[in-house]
Amino acid sequence: MQESKWRKRRPLIFAFLVPVVIMAGYFIAVKVWPFGNNSVMTVDMGQQYIDYYSYYRQTLLGHPGQFFYAFNKDLGGDALGIWAYYLMSPFNLITLVFPKTMLDLAITVMTLLKYGAAGLAMGWYVQKQHARGSWVVGFGTAYALCGWMVANQLNLMWLDAAVFLPLIALGCDRLIKRQRPFMMLGWLLLAMVSNYYMAYMLVLFLIAYFGFRLLEVRLPHSQAWRAVRQFAASGLLAAGLAAWLLLPTAFQLAQSKGTYTETQIQWTHFESNPLKLLGKFFAGAYSFGQMPSGEANIFVGSIGLIGFILYFCTKEIRWQERLAAGFYSGFLLLSITWAPLDLLWHGMQFPVWYPYRFSFVICFWLLMLSLRALLRRPKGITITQLLIALGVMTALTLTVFLRRDHYSYLTTGAIGITAGLSVAALMLLSLHGPRRRAFTIAIGVLMVVDAGSNAVLTLNQLSDISHSDYHTYTEALRAGINTLQAKIGTNSRIGKTVLRSKNDSMQIGYLGTDQFSSMLEPAEPQFYGELGQSAGDNFVAYTNGTVITDALLNIKGYLSPRLSAPTSVFMPQIAARPDLQRYDQVGHTKVLNAYRNPYALALGFTASQNIFKTKLLPQTPTVNQERILGGLTGTSTPDLFNVEPLSAPQVKHGTQSGSVVTKTVLTSNEATTVTYTFTAATTDAYYLQIGANFTDNLTSLTQNGRSVPIYDTFRDRELLNVTPSAPGVKQTLVFTLNKDSADFADIKLFRLDLADTLLRLNTLKANNWRLTARGSRSLAATVNAKAKQVVMTSIPYAAGWHVKVDGQTVKARKALGFMLAIPVTKGEHQLTMTYTPPYFWAGVGVSVIALLLCCLWWWLLPLGRHAQ
Repeated sequence: MQESKWRKRRPLIFAFLVPVVIMAGYFIAVKVWPFGNNSVMTVDMGQQYIDYYSYYRQTLLGHPGQFFYAFNKDLGGDALGIWAYYLMSPFNLITLVFPKTMLDLAITVMTLLKYGAAGLAMGWYVQKQHARGSWVVGFGTAYALCGWMVANQLNLMWLDAAVFLPLIALGCDRLIKRQRPFMMLGWLLLAMVSNYYMAYMLVLFLIAYFGFRLLEVRLPHSQAWRAVRQFAASGLLAAGLAAWLLLPTAFQLAQSKGTYTETQIQWTHFESNPLKLLGKFFAGAYSFGQMPSGEANIFVGSIGLIGFILYFCTKEIRWQERLAAGFYSGFLLLSITWAPLDLLWHGMQFPVWYPYRFSFVICFWLLMLSLRALLRRPKGITITQLLIALGVMTALTLTVFLRRDHYSYLTTGAIGITAGLSVAALMLLSLHGPRRRAFTIAIGVLMVVDAGSNAVLTLNQLSDISHSDYHTYTEALRAGINTLQAKIGTNSRIGKTVLRSKNDSMQIGYLGTDQFSSMLEPAEPQFYGELGQSAGDNFVAYTNGTVITDALLNIKGYLSPRLSAPTSVFMPQIAARPDLQRYDQVGHTKVLNAYRNPYALALGFTASQNIFKTKLLPQTPTVNQERILGGLTGTSTPDLFNVEPLSAPQVKHGTQSGSVVTKTVLTSNEATTVTYTFTAATTDAYYLQIGANFTDNLTSLTQNGRSVPIYDTFRDRELLNVTPSAPGVKQTLVFTLNKDSADFADIKLFRLDLADTLLRLNTLKANNWRLTARGSRSLAATVNAKAKQVVMTSIPYAAGWHVKVDGQTVKARKALGFMLAIPVTKGEHQLTMTYTPPYFWAGVGVSVIALLLCCLWWWLLPLGRHAQ
């Protein structure tokens, strides 16, 4: 008996281990840390997700309130939506085992375990279809290392869906055949909690899968309808059990990502020529260029593809089933070519980068049909089937080879490898027989080799962030933050002129200013842009602060690189802030200088109610900053930014037509430059306005030979700090064109009247609140209003804030289209603020009811509690 159990479990163990060993071997070969200086942090993994994993650790290891609210999400905001999309995977618990300084290693281990779990889940599915031995290992590995899995290795939170899909499908099978719904319900619930976005795609596929399996099993009508009812009830109860998370997340989506939902469908638009998809059946069919826009990643290996072809010419399978499979296969093909269906799969929003995110279900579908076909031919495929498969594979290979210029991500070698493996697969399938165990093992080995070659060839085309860049920057920033917080405390924001990730503040755990998230509310980038800061649909970056914005946003501390910093420390600079010399230097580390801003306002202060009437205008950062100060102080809009003279532009190696300069460079040693000069008459801060068109590295800029960083992505006019070190010295500003032409129409030089500005800021500073307590999602403060005023905060307005003044609930209001403000009467007041995500308790109520219904169902169902 024990030997029989071991024989049954051994293929499942290998289905888990083989993908892990292949990928671990690859990571070791390419020197992923700790075996070298590389990492698995490619694109968003290094720029976004790893910081969330650090935030995950901080929350579970001491700050549970951060599950609901994050003060270190840009200027502060709802956190539950971030958890629902990025952080609810059970695999994330692995990060708790590793110290914070080894977080990238934790991610590597987590990646390997998800590969292994996908192989195990698929292997179990295959075994339940009455396959044994090498089939379990081969199909498990083919699925774990399919095109979608490897291409989306960097989107680690999506991989859970691929792990859960075979398990949910098994639960669906059990529901149909044995009227036991709880396996499907349980795994579907876990998928919904793990990542609602991918679970949505799972549900769309599951509906079709259920219908297909129902057709295959051919139940009597009464049993079929019972299965339909149980299927629907299971899905609804799974959603109900997850309502505590899904309901508040739905509200946050309506405030953020949901605002970009497409309302007009282009019914005649085809996104891709089906011929372009043919290249995706070859190993290594991926590259960096495929990330922002490309075809669906549907590689499943030669056996998987040949088996899929054979499925439709296997007479042992009923023609009704094959017809239904053909129709759904056509539907999936349309889904990766026709825009309306692509839109449906993605929740009515076209994805930004990583197209066809649902194509993991196609990989599963192809392998499932392939398995069904091959299991129907235990003595090998027929001559007719061999000729059909050979013809199709030959046509596929010749088409891709002759059109290889259309598949830039494919090499001739990759085409040759897949072609060779396809020939070997056809030979093995034709020789397969019930007593030829060696051939069965050979097929499993071939599937493993095929899948492994795809993983290697795909990942070889991608680059990553080095371990040293991540580690040295993170530890240097951590040291700088600790130094600064020792002087200014932990309840004020910190700005910096360096940036590795726009989620640095979540990585280290401090009140910052930046954010990169798919759950970003549109009001935030709009507000940042109106102040002249870098922003986009899903990010904000405080790159070009002024004395005014530093003060208004409670940026009490600043970090900037030291001139003597070791060059071995990765420290990318995003801004020049020579005006930091006006701030108080309070310390330094080996890498960073720490400054305290003597002009910074508190997170909250009393001000004039005129701020409710203040409107900000697009593309006018200087006017908007003046308007805000005027509104807060209850005065007319002051003239604080004065236009200063710039010399006429001098163009070298280019032609000028109006404000547009075009390159005429003849040799690679020549550069097209545009030069301006000015001389400062005072020690005030000077700001150079550039246009929104200067984004995407259109130009680079130097001031007297010193580089002035321009952040690489923004969509509004920005203010670059060009304050001279001393007045009376001629300043030379040289723009170098990095592209063919640039429009310099928006170039202006402003001088900030520092004396008038500080007078107004000090008036507001005298009205700062006194913060008495700050929790992970709460604040308590004492304020003193001199008249009927408003407690103005630099905390973003959100519906989840519950405010009390002197113990009485008060309705908070929105100021400047973004900030939270609280009307108060004259006198001293005790203010408390607590954040709870909207609809959280309603969701908890729904989940409790769903749990009670599940318990009742289990009790009443004959195959539930009473099952033996």
